[in-house]
Amino acid sequence: MATKAQAKYKGHARRLLLAFDIGTTFSGISYSILDPGRVPEIRPVTRFPSQERVGGDNKIPTVIYYNAAGKPVAFGAETLKEGIEADAEESGWVKAHWFKLHLRPKSGAGTAASDTPIPPLPPRKTVIDVFKDYMGYLFKCAEAYVEDTHGSIVWNSVKDNIMYVLTHPNGWGGPQQGQMRDAAVRAELIPDTMEGRERVTFVTEGEASLHFCLSNGLAIHADNESSGVLIVDAGGGTIDITAYRRLADKSFEEIAIPTCDFQGGIYVTMRAEQHFKSLLKGTRFEHDVPVLTTKFDRSTKHVFKNAEEPHHIQFASIRERDQALNIRGGRITVDGDVIAAFFAPSVTSIIKAIQEQKRSAHFPIKSVFLVGGFSASNWLYEQVRDAIQPLGITVSRPDTHVNKAVSNGGVSFYLDGVVRSRVSRYTYGIRTYEKYNPEKAEHLLRAHLVKAHDVHGEKMLNHIFSSILPVNTRVNETKEFRRPYSTESSDMKGLKSYSVAVLSYRGPSRNPTWIDEDAGNYAVVCTVKADTSSVKPAVKYSEATKSYYCELSFEVVLLFGLTELKAQIAYVENGVEKRSPAQIMYGA
Repeated sequence: MATKAQAKYKGHARRLLLAFDIGTTFSGISYSILDPGRVPEIRPVTRFPSQERVGGDNKIPTVIYYNAAGKPVAFGAETLKEGIEADAEESGWVKAHWFKLHLRPKSGAGTAASDTPIPPLPPRKTVIDVFKDYMGYLFKCAEAYVEDTHGSIVWNSVKDNIMYVLTHPNGWGGPQQGQMRDAAVRAELIPDTMEGRERVTFVTEGEASLHFCLSNGLAIHADNESSGVLIVDAGGGTIDITAYRRLADKSFEEIAIPTCDFQGGIYVTMRAEQHFKSLLKGTRFEHDVPVLTTKFDRSTKHVFKNAEEPHHIQFASIRERDQALNIRGGRITVDGDVIAAFFAPSVTSIIKAIQEQKRSAHFPIKSVFLVGGFSASNWLYEQVRDAIQPLGITVSRPDTHVNKAVSNGGVSFYLDGVVRSRVSRYTYGIRTYEKYNPEKAEHLLRAHLVKAHDVHGEKMLNHIFSSILPVNTRVNETKEFRRPYSTESSDMKGLKSYSVAVLSYRGPSRNPTWIDEDAGNYAVVCTVKADTSSVKPAVKYSEATKSYYCELSFEVVLLFGLTELKAQIAYVENGVEKRSPAQIMYGA
């Protein structure tokens, strides 16, 4: 079913917008054909190769089988064909699944627990290799669907003018976006040029889910501008939680730092698998654990809703029985409270995250909306609802199509873009130095670190972090954060160009100052370069060295694009402000 965008398309030529939601376990595609002067329609792709229920599902497994030569031989729904596991074993195929998790940050928000067993990538394959193959497959599926649905004339009119929206978990940023762009280039979705790379836009799964809710007519606005709503996107791998409030002009702003926890549906399955391995170890059923786990994942996990009722999982021949293991007629009986324990860490994670967002949000949270495939679990929904509603917060979920929330929301994000303000995830600034002042207590403590400046010879303290944008700051998409600095050289030749590294601070301090005291929590997010050869520097005299030197004044500017934080150097040339090219802050 198509959903209307909010306004007419203002472009000058027809183009195609494709949104790829590459999830940990399942993936989806949504699209919109943009015709100038017409209100776009947002549509999901509902037909995929080898899909059993044509038109009945909007997602396919995020799975690829590779042969021994490293060539992909089966994608998506093709990997669910009956007997494919036997074919794979016979032919030496390797299964790539949950590969998205290999792209996760190594530390900070959006990282998986260190003890989480993530399936390895196929031999001689990088995560970009696998993403490239899967993106190429999704593109072919989209091409076939658009051509079949709208005709080859329409496809031929847009095939050379395609924009892409790629979704990712809340805790991921520049490095992951960069790798996904590289995969899109290698899959030949876009050319490897600056213009080509700009055809790929990113949106967090939390923000895409907000747009899905809005485009489907859900009343997610709060009673007034002084309260907010939480969008909980419970997916296969991650739980993405984002807080918003609705403004008078019907736009939205983030009101807390979004969170991302690796406690999605696959982790319930992982805990079930560990239970079955432990229970059946050393028995004749030990080798049936993979089958049993698959049966649990595809059926039991979804229908479970009562911790007081046992569940039966058919996994072996009806002749099989073992009373000690609760196996009769090839069915194992698992107590409801045992299954509830598989869910418990995920339920607890969501409840704690909601409570933390309630505590840290700039405005009070009044309602919570659960979307995403994992939220279809009645047990999960009811546990969260029963824990959160006593706090005066209503909990609800869309009754249909939660599994297309992110891909549809990705298209809506590009077309309507209702989020006008976001919250900075970290503190951003640069490394600088300061003139030594023995009257300052913190300077006196560092007297042994004082060094003479290389150019003007004055006593200086290095390793100072100069904050430009503090953590948890609400940043309007048009607002700039800037701070003045200067650099010195013994002659003008040393100031023909200048570059500065922008750092992020991810530690607990609200006022980080000395980089060497907490070095592990600082990371370079980008380096900005400016051509200052036409700038006339100031000439100054140093009493310390009894000589003249040159000083160049500049400002470091931080600004938001659509969802990416960017940095520039601003400087004055002949009375006019000039700027360096904007650099995306990877890791921001």
